[in-house]
Amino acid sequence: MANLPKTEAGHELAIHVRGVSKTFGQGEAAIHALKDVDFDARKGEMLMIVGPSGCGKTTLLSVIAGTLTFEKGEIDVFDAALQGMKQRAITEFRKRNVGFIFQQFNLIPTINLLENVSVPLLINGWTRRRAEEKAAATLAVVGLAGREKDLPTMMSGGQQQRVAIARALVHDPRLVICDEPTSALDKDTGGHIMELLREVARHPDRCVVVVTHDSRVFKYSDRMAEMEDGRVERIHESFDQYANKQGL
Repeated sequence: MANLPKTEAGHELAIHVRGVSKTFGQGEAAIHALKDVDFDARKGEMLMIVGPSGCGKTTLLSVIAGTLTFEKGEIDVFDAALQGMKQRAITEFRKRNVGFIFQQFNLIPTINLLENVSVPLLINGWTRRRAEEKAAATLAVVGLAGREKDLPTMMSGGQQQRVAIARALVHDPRLVICDEPTSALDKDTGGHIMELLREVARHPDRCVVVVTHDSRVFKYSDRMAEMEDGRVERIHESFDQYANKQGL
């Protein structure tokens, strides 16, 4: 286990990345997706990672979440050092500590909302009764009380994303990873989803990291990290700071 440092301003870190590299392929066909990346995220914040397609944003999310290995560097997530951790231990860490939200909602269309949201708890060994009680309570948190028996196909896009958020939160993860969570939604619905995620991020022992191209939702971030060519080049301490530098 690692003891994560604090920032100069005293913020407690959730994620501490130093010198991380990730390469796909070998020889002349090798793609250097991450190049000695340094990156920190704090507890209680929503941090957005922005940058052009192919710059390494989703790869960085994946190595932080433990779904991809990396060749070089150090990654500490909520005091767990991922480097050198065996795959079984990483899988257990991810099951208990990480929630995922994607652009495509990835709900199972043939089972109802209660069953969809129960899945992470069942994977973690909960009984079905306990899992469904917690799933129902979590659906209520995202504004879907009374819809437990509905199928995903009966829901709008925004409602399906709320179900996906409930599924990501039902096991009380400390790290919530979001990959383009609003790109398939209209402006107003995307705004409602980001407001919900910002509330989620306010938990003092949680961190929400969002990769997005959707400039409509940048204003919901606490801080913004700009990536270019496999590196985190700049961290902006607020959306306003980012907007001023971009001339927005």
